[in-house]
Amino acid sequence: MRLNKGDIIRAGHAHMRRPMRGVEGPLYLTKTTLFHEGSIGQHIESVETVIDLKDIKEIKTKNSMGMIPNRIKIITHNNDVFKFSVFKRNDWITAINKMRSELNEPADY
Repeated sequence: MRLNKGDIIRAGHAHMRRPMRGVEGPLYLTKTTLFHEGSIGQHIESVETVIDLKDIKEIKTKNSMGMIPNRIKIITHNNDVFKFSVFKRNDWITAINKMRSELNEPADY
């Protein structure tokens, strides 16, 4: 997915949890999508994940190591689950829900 600078509402680094291995890379919020551009190892595999904001059913939080407030769990209407570790998790959730409210569908929190 190609993004223009003007499309980006929020950007930051994220670790996306996957079944076999985590994926590091930038996380972008646009007016309509959440986009993670990850890579596994240098020059090995590029992994792009696009979540349409209108498909989000629920956003849950969890702490790493029981005390670090940095995990976001996104569940879609199709019951797909996406897990991210981010810096300033509450700011991310607020921004996502703000964009979702503009689409008339804020996620449960």
